[in-house]
Amino acid sequence: MSAEALREHLATFGLSEKEIAAYLAVLRVGEATTGEVSAAADVSQGYVYEIAGSLTERGLVTIDETASPTVLRARPPEEALGSLASRLDEVRESVETLYTAPADDGPALEVVHSRSTVRKRATQYLAAADREAFLVLPAPEVSHLDDALAEARDRGVFVYLLAVAPLSAETLDVDWSACTDVVRTWDAAPPVHVLVDDTTGLFGAHGILSGRHGEEYALAFAQREVWSGFFGNAVANFWPMGEDHYVTDPDPLPATYGHLRTAATNAALHRAAGRELLADVTIEDVEAGTERRYERVPVVAVRQNLVGDPTNDFPMENSIVFETSDGRIAAGNTDGGIGPFYEGYGARSVTLYEG
Repeated sequence: MSAEALREHLATFGLSEKEIAAYLAVLRVGEATTGEVSAAADVSQGYVYEIAGSLTERGLVTIDETASPTVLRARPPEEALGSLASRLDEVRESVETLYTAPADDGPALEVVHSRSTVRKRATQYLAAADREAFLVLPAPEVSHLDDALAEARDRGVFVYLLAVAPLSAETLDVDWSACTDVVRTWDAAPPVHVLVDDTTGLFGAHGILSGRHGEEYALAFAQREVWSGFFGNAVANFWPMGEDHYVTDPDPLPATYGHLRTAATNAALHRAAGRELLADVTIEDVEAGTERRYERVPVVAVRQNLVGDPTNDFPMENSIVFETSDGRIAAGNTDGGIGPFYEGYGARSVTLYEG
């Protein structure tokens, strides 16, 4: 850890700038006279004694007043850290005592200015994903998230990625099959998106994760309505601008899905490969609130723009059209996020078979 990083951590425990400077001066050499500490911390000799008293109370140093001049000695790391850990435990207990969990459906928005925190949030959201992740990222940033993406994909999460500027042969030299399902590239600098499971995500300026970080920031959220707005914006304005870079093979059939968009993407890939599809599907009539079950009905169309040539009528359309005993029914997604407002029907479960 760098000295600057250590300064930041010590500051979180309430040490002042002068106290940190004094402590580091002692820490580097093991012990130092009050005069040496005075010079290192740029404080008066008299103020050194006040700082020394504070550092002693915190368990970081000891004072030897039998020496002439007085000497400050750094306590061994295990003792000093034990003292800080004890204080942290006290803070944790106080926070736990006062903490009241927010309502599950309450506001959950956070403005994030730190690049490292944006990366932590993205990793955290991917670690919790169980259905889908949709990302717009500067291409070099993939290296910071490839492990989290690979782990998510191993759990069955379907990963869409638009890799954007800066693009280079080096930044695109990635084992995409290990961490993504669909990758597009676009040599532009749109906002960062990390959108997970129709609810959670990040949206921020391109510069928060690229180049020299300045005043840019990101918005972290856990609200379906906010997620829907950012997802709709991304699939309408940014995703179509990308060029296909990598597309996975579709899932082996039969395959069952609880998330319609993943089913539609796989269905589109199978149909592009020339396969006729049948489906078992449970469909909800959104207006009536009733469900119907159909078995081995033909899939006659897939309307989407996430893989291959677009087949949708408007940017956010993502549905499968089934030929049922009640006529043709186009079903959208009912599992959170953007509901089937256009189709009027949502697919609760879809099992695809080769026809």
